[in-house]
Amino acid sequence: LVGTPYSNSTMSSSSDNESVDSDEGSLIHNESSLDGSFIEYTGYEPVDNDIRLEELHLLRVNRPNKTSLLLLTSALAVDVVSEWTEEAWELLGRDVAGNEYLREMKLVPTADFNERDDTGVLNDQNMTSLFRGLTRSDSLREINLRQNGFGLGGIQAMVPFLQASNNLRYLNINRNNVKSEGFRLLWRALRDSPIETLWCGWCGVENIEIDDEHIPKRLEKLNLGGNNINSDGCRELTKLLLKEDTTLQGLHLRENNIDDEGVEILVNALRNNTSLIRLSLDANEKISKKGTGLMLRLVNDISSIKATLQSNHTLIMFGQGFGDDMHEYDAPKNSIQHKLRTALDINRDWMGKQDLAALAAEAGRKKVISTQLNSKERTSLCCLQEVDICNEALYSEINPLHLPEVLAIVGRHHGQSELYVALVSSIAGLFSTVNRKKFLQDRVEHHLSIIQEHTATVETLRTEIAAIEEAEVNREELQNEFESLGFKRRRT
Repeated sequence: LVGTPYSNSTMSSSSDNESVDSDEGSLIHNESSLDGSFIEYTGYEPVDNDIRLEELHLLRVNRPNKTSLLLLTSALAVDVVSEWTEEAWELLGRDVAGNEYLREMKLVPTADFNERDDTGVLNDQNMTSLFRGLTRSDSLREINLRQNGFGLGGIQAMVPFLQASNNLRYLNINRNNVKSEGFRLLWRALRDSPIETLWCGWCGVENIEIDDEHIPKRLEKLNLGGNNINSDGCRELTKLLLKEDTTLQGLHLRENNIDDEGVEILVNALRNNTSLIRLSLDANEKISKKGTGLMLRLVNDISSIKATLQSNHTLIMFGQGFGDDMHEYDAPKNSIQHKLRTALDINRDWMGKQDLAALAAEAGRKKVISTQLNSKERTSLCCLQEVDICNEALYSEINPLHLPEVLAIVGRHHGQSELYVALVSSIAGLFSTVNRKKFLQDRVEHHLSIIQEHTATVETLRTEIAAIEEAEVNREELQNEFESLGFKRRRT
């Protein structure tokens, strides 16, 4: 067993399995470390359902309470994993494929998600060996292979497994060197997959090609952060956002090469999108105040009341620096970050609603009341969005018959000073309401008189019709009588 995944695993018969099924100790017990202590990791905590290095033989036992495989593949750790042969990796793949209860496989260098300097030993060669044994699994739902250093060859090795997998929901290949060609190959392999979450961040991806005819039907989260995606890549990604039955809820694009043009492309695709909830654009250094303004206008378009009501009411995140940083509560109230945060908070308040139409109506109403009906807020937002709109123009949008109710809302939510501004701005509309009321009353009287006149005409016509019908009956009776008399005379 030297050089196999089981060389430091306690081997026993199935009857002795209870003696080794223990969750005591650290994730990996490394007695040969310099200070004689355990190697400890903070990202993954050992749990009862984990199969760890010392328990690999349990893969063959098929125990229902062991649903997760966790192996730390660090090249720096002094353990047997870093010395595995190709045959050992293939053996592991076959045993994973043969286990009917395994739901999760984590082959990562460290359990600390923040550790960036360590790389796993699962390179292209070892990936080829692993997936030579693991060609199919009906039980695996989650696979995490982050930070192992494999590239295009590793993706090529995975393709048969991905195409044959009917239950895989989560795949994390963050911080591997797959580059653009590897991502394109991966995307094609997943086109008929039930995948819901795909993490492909910090993988050297520059060019993206999305085949809109073969988009995974259940994809909910896509992480492409830390790559080199530009406006062309954003244009390709809009195919995911514009798809009629899109299920995408999270799109993470932080630390890329996206500029204001890329933001505008994404914003235009999101105007009628009600699926996406989180869009992460932070740490894209080329996004200027103009790009941030486009984000603000997407979630609260101040150009008109109708535009505000038709804004995006489902997005709740753009990333830190774009309304998703707690410190932005302390930003100046007239800053674009503060306004963006306020609009996103309104969207968050209504996220519990299942009915999207109800969500849009409630969030849109809240935005109109808090910004359009507040002259100071509206003026500030108009300046940030480079929109020219005066109070009189705003109130001219409102049906004069609804002005009293609108003024009551202004006074209730914003106080007497705002009510005075609203009264001054809407006074012409209020007077037109009075004139219109008299006009409408006159029109009602006019049409009632017409109705009465036509009713009388109808009665006259009905009377004439009845007289004609009566005359027709009498004529028929006389005709019958004359015919009867003529018959009698001939007989006589």
